[in-house]
Amino acid sequence: MQAKDRIKRTLKIILEAGYQVTPEALKAFSLYENPEELAKELISKIEENSESIITIDNKCVNVLEESFETGKEIEEVETPQIKNQISEITKSEKVTSKIQEAINKKTEIQELDTSNQFLLTQGRPKRYLAKDVDARFEVIFDPTGRMKGKGTFENFINYFRDRYMRIYNIFLKRGDIENISKFSEIPKGKDKQIKIIGIVTSIQKTKSGNILIELEDLESTIKAIIFEKNSEVISKAEYIMLDQVICLDGYLSNDMFIVNDFLWPDIPVKRERNKSDEPVCAAFISDTHFGSKEFLPDSFKRFTQWLKGQIGDEKSRELAERVKYLIIAGDIVDGIGIYPTQEEDLIVTNIHEQYELAAKYLAEIPEHIKTIAIPGGHDATRIALPQPAIPKEYAEPLYEIGIEMLGDPAQIRTHDVETLIYHGESLNDVMAAIPIHQTKPHEAMIELIKGRHLNPIYGNTPIAPEPQDWLVIERVPDIVHCGHMHINDTGGYRGVILLNSGTFQAQTSYQKSMGLEPTPAKPLILDLQSYKMTQLDFL
Repeated sequence: MQAKDRIKRTLKIILEAGYQVTPEALKAFSLYENPEELAKELISKIEENSESIITIDNKCVNVLEESFETGKEIEEVETPQIKNQISEITKSEKVTSKIQEAINKKTEIQELDTSNQFLLTQGRPKRYLAKDVDARFEVIFDPTGRMKGKGTFENFINYFRDRYMRIYNIFLKRGDIENISKFSEIPKGKDKQIKIIGIVTSIQKTKSGNILIELEDLESTIKAIIFEKNSEVISKAEYIMLDQVICLDGYLSNDMFIVNDFLWPDIPVKRERNKSDEPVCAAFISDTHFGSKEFLPDSFKRFTQWLKGQIGDEKSRELAERVKYLIIAGDIVDGIGIYPTQEEDLIVTNIHEQYELAAKYLAEIPEHIKTIAIPGGHDATRIALPQPAIPKEYAEPLYEIGIEMLGDPAQIRTHDVETLIYHGESLNDVMAAIPIHQTKPHEAMIELIKGRHLNPIYGNTPIAPEPQDWLVIERVPDIVHCGHMHINDTGGYRGVILLNSGTFQAQTSYQKSMGLEPTPAKPLILDLQSYKMTQLDFL
């Protein structure tokens, strides 16, 4: 990889973690053979020990590298600012994934570190039985019953106005944005530095390497330019998506807004994560696709047997005993007529019978576990987002066995921990628009959080023009759970845990033609008190 590419990736790592970086620091990173790993290590130390660092400068980089080369304690280095903010940097060790003992010949447990913060805890919790405590469950938001749009031209105008104003208000709540001007009132001149907030209607890169952006506010439009010489901002701008609401910092010259920098609405760098006062666990799965020929019945049976404590060694059974919630992120069944010739891929060709089959398997989940499910694109509800809960006329067997049926997206609280559940239909659009690989859905989820919207790009994944944009992420969750991609992936961003829980469907012919290798039968189990993550493998 060329040095320029390594520095680009280093910059991306730092920005995604929520920090700014000086040009001098980037030059300091470029002196090392592996600047990406150095950046990750530095961020880990800041996250672990610091309460106030916002900008990474070259002193941070030099202190980190020197401490590793010489073995010095951080207190010995004559940089008081860094010394006070990052303590005992040489004593910390990287948290790495490790494989524990097998549940049985076909099942293993793997502990994961789900963010750049250290989430894994030492030791084992006391024996805890989830069946002996009541579920503490609350629906914070469910779109079901709120749909009022009729698809008129006026509905679409009002929808985007609502999106703009909701995210505009999120910017105002940041507390670090001043001198905001309407497009029609921007003063001219380099000495008139101001900020503007608009929705992106066009973005393109010129032959000379500049980036041109066109934006709208509630009254007018404006053209803006990021010059190629502003390399840091150019690299960051590769992640701007159409229809996002962003804030530009700069000045007006000859009817062109010259961009010094820009901001997404984002979430706070430091926030207190909610946690349970008991070592209760939640299990996360998605894309079961009951009715498909590629559904994995044996793997799903092993999962429910594990939940009932019928398989596994002592340690894994202890974990199963602590599971109080099961959260399903859509595509419960494979559906009917979702794509051409789908009937060739079905073992159950009636939608009602598909939900009956789903209920048969899900009824094996122990009664003390509260199960919550939202729909996906294959389920029997409308295609456009937001989706209401699957109607009872189709999924009555699931209602009868007590599953909490919500719409997509939905936000819930379980034992004081807030989870945003979203099937993830827009993840494909995000990965097609910006440089993120399809095997890393959590990176696309980060971009949704930064932009505070679950489906920013209009025109691909259908959006219903509701009076209110229910896809704006107004309330910052503790966990975001998605599916859709059929890829297990976990990560973290500014204290929010990001989960994509894969599937219980083997590779389909369509996925094979697309070169997509799913990671089936790997549920994720999260301790809602310690945030320790466990990945199961029932394949």
